[in-house]
Amino acid sequence: MRFLVKLAASTVGVLCTTASAYLLVDEKKRYGVVFAATVVQSPTDSNIDLVKPDQQLISTPIRSNERWNWNWDGRHSEMSKSRVVRHIYLVRHGQYLTRTKFEDQKQLTELGNEQADWAGRALVESKISFTRFVQSGLIRAIQTASIINKYLKFKKIEQDIDLNEGFPFLPEPAGRFADDVAKGRLELETDRMERAFHRYIHRPPPTQTEDSHELIVCHANVIRYFVCRALQIPADAWLRFNLFHCSITHLVFTADGRVICYGIGDVGHVPQERRSIRRPSRDQEQQQQQSVTA
Repeated sequence: MRFLVKLAASTVGVLCTTASAYLLVDEKKRYGVVFAATVVQSPTDSNIDLVKPDQQLISTPIRSNERWNWNWDGRHSEMSKSRVVRHIYLVRHGQYLTRTKFEDQKQLTELGNEQADWAGRALVESKISFTRFVQSGLIRAIQTASIINKYLKFKKIEQDIDLNEGFPFLPEPAGRFADDVAKGRLELETDRMERAFHRYIHRPPPTQTEDSHELIVCHANVIRYFVCRALQIPADAWLRFNLFHCSITHLVFTADGRVICYGIGDVGHVPQERRSIRRPSRDQEQQQQQSVTA
């Protein structure tokens, strides 16, 4: 015999009313939820702690000014009906020493080495058959890629200095250092990153017969710029988000020119207490420099 059992209602906090659920029970003692609901009341205008924004000034959803550009990579004429896709995995390097003017001394910290090792473990445990491995020309990216490759075991890692860190585009809103960077070399930086973008970020060619999985170890500004360009988000928005060290950003490109972002800055493979997003403290850098010279 089947019958309904109503669970006792309970009060959930001061903002919630009662929550009720009905279970369907049959002769075999199998349970199934028939109905469950929680009703949340809106705060009243009498709540003195409630912030009341000016309704005339509050922002509204923004629509794209332009439709999707299907020829964004200049390869629309090569479009095929193939269902193969290109997967691009953009990995930021690990934490590194920053208080030096010489690029070859901006090497990974001990924490940066650990982060790269965690990234390598995650990539090999994913069971993905990577088809290409590229690194920038800066020492922190080279070291990160080398540690990752202990797990992936590529015979050769390609290197491209166009993937080096830089200032890709004058951001909006501007960062605290935008004016200094914009003096003189901004156009050169943009041109370089545009070259790298079109070299690596595009739909699969007509000759591709299987899905590809390409790994690129580079830098936060490069990755942020690539994401904005690939998703046709305004390029000056790149500074509005940041990336943890050794985080993984996953972009997918279809033959007809669609772009799908599967994740930006995924850092779930690095333990919470070992994550970092900015440079180490001055004391940490001094300690590591002393240990290296000892």
